Amino acid sequence: MKRNLFVLLLAGFCLWGAFSGIPAMAAVPAAGCSGAPVVPEEAVRKAVNRFAAGLLRLSAENKPGNLMISPVSVHLALTMAANGAEGSTKAAMLKRLAGEGLTLDRLNRGIRAWKTGVSRTGSKTILGIANSIWFDKQYRPAGTFLKKNADFFGADARSLDFRDRGAPGIVNAWVKTATRGTIDSILEEIRSDEVLFLVNAVYFKSDWQVPFEKSETRKEVFHAPGGDTETDFMHRTGRMTVFPLKGATGVSLPYEDGRFAFFALLPEGKTAPRAWLARQDPATLFEGIAQRMAKTPVQEVQLALPKFESRYEDTLEDELKKLGMGIAFDPARADFSAMSERRTKDLFIGTVRHKTFVRVDEKGTEASAVTSVGMRMTSLPAVQRKISFDRPFLYGIMDLKAGIPLFVGILENPANP
Repeated sequence: MKRNLFVLLLAGFCLWGAFSGIPAMAAVPAAGCSGAPVVPEEAVRKAVNRFAAGLLRLSAENKPGNLMISPVSVHLALTMAANGAEGSTKAAMLKRLAGEGLTLDRLNRGIRAWKTGVSRTGSKTILGIANSIWFDKQYRPAGTFLKKNADFFGADARSLDFRDRGAPGIVNAWVKTATRGTIDSILEEIRSDEVLFLVNAVYFKSDWQVPFEKSETRKEVFHAPGGDTETDFMHRTGRMTVFPLKGATGVSLPYEDGRFAFFALLPEGKTAPRAWLARQDPATLFEGIAQRMAKTPVQEVQLALPKFESRYEDTLEDELKKLGMGIAFDPARADFSAMSERRTKDLFIGTVRHKTFVRVDEKGTEASAVTSVGMRMTSLPAVQRKISFDRPFLYGIMDLKAGIPLFVGILENPANP
């Protein structure tokens, strides 16, 4: 349990399929929770941690500035999509999502076991995860695909008219409710070739086990890359878990229920966090952090931590291609035939959108994330015939019973009376 603290911090997982106000799904309802172990098998934990480290590393290379992702939110959305993949596409996705020797079925069961056991809806700690599938009313997903995602991920499914301008608003309303208003949208529009979305939403909120006193918050200088700036720093003195990690110093701050904890890592000297991260081994980075965070607090520390709030958004296609999933984004090679009722190979992943929010203050932490995997069609279904009278035409008024035209004419220029 303790070894997975980092992933828990970033994603805040649990099965929370009954958010108040979420519109009812029409196709396949989410499966109910059952008793399950709180800790996933080691292979599943390591697979998620490897994926988390790889995605964080590539995201950090992407652009400067504040960064906050939920790797497990992305992992869940992509694993739902993998349940509709076949052949080389499935193999490529599983190589990054599961690793060697871990089947999709074992990954599905491991994730379900963990998120079922980790749910929290207490007075001071709330963790929620919701999954949903949205598909165009003209598209027919495979029933087995929907059922797997309902059974393992608690994913509700709903048919919408994607050509309706209000369709994105319906999905965004679900996102806003699932994240308790911290993220209000994930879709700006729906492309004409998009036929299905797999959406994951995560919400986490908890008080510190030992809160910071507001009276101890004061302005201090933060040395940002673009120059020094003054900001509010929270202060606390007490016994904490402090740990070294390959040229960095870390501190762990537990939340009130003791299962979850915040951590911060400060690289030594003038080393920038991105440069430090680039030197770490993705296979062991978070395993090492979690193991060190689990140690008993023994050191008396005077801690100064900036109070902050941050929002982040990005599309992750480039990062995921670099992780080895390029085939899933290739219209000519992608095979998501298990997603389609007709078993056709005409789907590929078009976009992976990701948004996060985090607030850290004297009382505790609130964080949320949304990931949307948009499935596009390589060839659109035939549309109704369109006729436009945009050039001169003949017209008339006919007595149908007698078969006699009452009026006939030719319109050459509608601008002339």
